[in-house]
Amino acid sequence: MKMHWIDWTIIVLLLGSLIGITAYAKIYMRSVADFLAANRLAGRYMLTVSGGLSGAISIIAGWEALYNAGLSSVWWGMIGMPIGLILGISGFIIYRFRQTRALTLAQFFEIRYSRQFRYFAGFLCWVSGVFNYGIFPLISARAIIYFFGLPEHFHLWSFEMPALPLIMAAYLSIALYIACTGGQISIMIADFYQGILLMLIFTIILCFLMYKFEWNDIIAGLLIAPESKSMINPFKAGEVEDFNIWFFLIGVFGMIYNARSWQGNSGFNAAAKTPHEAQMAGIIGSWRSIAAGLCGLMIPLAAYAVLHLPKFAEMAVPIHAQIAAIADPQLQKQMIVPLFLSNVLPVGMMGLFAAVIVASAIGCDNSYLHSWGTILVQDVLMPIRNKPLEPKRHLLWLRVSIISVALFGFTFSMLFQLKDYIYMFFALTGAIYLGGAGAVIIGGLYWKRGTTEAAWTALILGTIMAFGGMLIQNYWATMMAPVLLSLWPDWQWVITHKARFPLNGQEIYFYAMIAASLSYVLVSLLGPKHVFDMDKMLHCGKYAVKDDVVEAKDALKAKRKTFGELIGVSKEFSKFERFLFWGSLWLTMGWWGFFVVVTVINLFYKFSDAWWSWVWWAKIWWVSLILGIVCTTWIFCGGVRDAYRMFRDLKAERVDNTDDGTVKK
Repeated sequence: MKMHWIDWTIIVLLLGSLIGITAYAKIYMRSVADFLAANRLAGRYMLTVSGGLSGAISIIAGWEALYNAGLSSVWWGMIGMPIGLILGISGFIIYRFRQTRALTLAQFFEIRYSRQFRYFAGFLCWVSGVFNYGIFPLISARAIIYFFGLPEHFHLWSFEMPALPLIMAAYLSIALYIACTGGQISIMIADFYQGILLMLIFTIILCFLMYKFEWNDIIAGLLIAPESKSMINPFKAGEVEDFNIWFFLIGVFGMIYNARSWQGNSGFNAAAKTPHEAQMAGIIGSWRSIAAGLCGLMIPLAAYAVLHLPKFAEMAVPIHAQIAAIADPQLQKQMIVPLFLSNVLPVGMMGLFAAVIVASAIGCDNSYLHSWGTILVQDVLMPIRNKPLEPKRHLLWLRVSIISVALFGFTFSMLFQLKDYIYMFFALTGAIYLGGAGAVIIGGLYWKRGTTEAAWTALILGTIMAFGGMLIQNYWATMMAPVLLSLWPDWQWVITHKARFPLNGQEIYFYAMIAASLSYVLVSLLGPKHVFDMDKMLHCGKYAVKDDVVEAKDALKAKRKTFGELIGVSKEFSKFERFLFWGSLWLTMGWWGFFVVVTVINLFYKFSDAWWSWVWWAKIWWVSLILGIVCTTWIFCGGVRDAYRMFRDLKAERVDNTDDGTVKK
């Protein structure tokens, strides 16, 4: 289906309003702290909406995984529900990191460990992040081309130009404009605007899909899958490759180990008005994503039903033809769901979802460009230079660095051939840094006996194992296995696995995390003893910063330490905030309890596919839909209030040019 002029009008209005909002936000950017972290003046709803904006590549990666694994993957994904909840409501990592008042994670590394460790960790983080970002323009531009029904080549007079680089250049230019104009201020405002629109659009599209496709048809389509790879019954999905129970178990471990380690949105991590606002953003975040998550789930399920169920054979014919026209098998997998949508959405709805793709691509890329560009300057170049820059020159360095990241992403996307699932590529490139980062962050924030030597050991070991695993996996079939067999032709293990390395990216990531954690603890315990002054780093006690300390007027006054206090409820919580806290806790734990009970019962009694169909119907159709609509309205109102307050506070804030990420001794 081709885009109608109404659909194009929606896109033009979106892009025009984004550019206008960015131009307006620029007047509030007056210092390096403004550019890096919006001068730490962001409220909870602003952080929740703008910081939680998923990129187009993440949306496509999620579709790819769900299309291949179905609802079974959703069930096993519930394993980590209490972990994600506790991390969010307790403010794990983010609360203490905000207490340090560091503008970047590596600035915290200098405070906690050493300057040399800061620029080593900063450089490693930058390399990992930039390579991870390298395929973002490629996947996002491909989605735009196939979803919009654009030709592979454009003809201009007698010249024929490929569409891919033109689309990448076009949307990257807008993302660069937002990131470079006002830094984190313009990013937060633009992403908040896009995030609010996306929440509303997801709700509209979700209602349309529920009207267009009956639940019984979706289930009938999923039941066509082989029983050993069931798309509906998680206890019959043992042969689902890659996205199986082990994928999610490793993900749960990584969720704890690398909480807030990834710096793709580093500006948001430092932007909270107070540590408490950062914690509340985590709590509200669990409610924000209900509608978007449900829509993201329904789309690939409906696509699977349409492309497999005889009832939809006529509708599926053009979709299959368009998929078959794509030569690259991996690209075929990625574009199945976008092509499905482009054929089933009506005029207007097509434009709305096109806006989702474009806004997600721009919103994610401007954050990533800003993060990796500023990390190079703040955590590598500035520590090596060893003296502050004049503010205007400092801002120039930051902008040039951001532009260089965009140029790398454009070039890498043009040259690199993706041979694995997007999520696997994320795991591999991210593991270059994340393999060891979690150990040094958790140890540095929560253990006063963690040493600098331990941090060096953990980060280096995690990097070697993760990066080495990435090289082995990527070049195993083409280079390494043939070389090994030429030297030892009878090596049975290599013969068995010569076509594919037996460990995927997620498993390599897991072993790197384990090795880094053990090395951090052992080196700290066996090496020179050192006790770090945590109060000074976290601005506690006599080092407290007045503006960071808040106490609610109606805070709970208890003489004894309650269970709530043990898991994160402090005197900073008001009555409404405690309601949100306990509501998040019991809703999540209720679903997780259901997951545990059903899993245990299934050891003795096998539930039928009809029973599973009813369970998914109740969870998806009623609970998630109703909550999604209510929460979208509530967070929209709170976000508008926070945007007004942030502009008001930025206007009144005094400029402090010494607050530039330099550690004062």
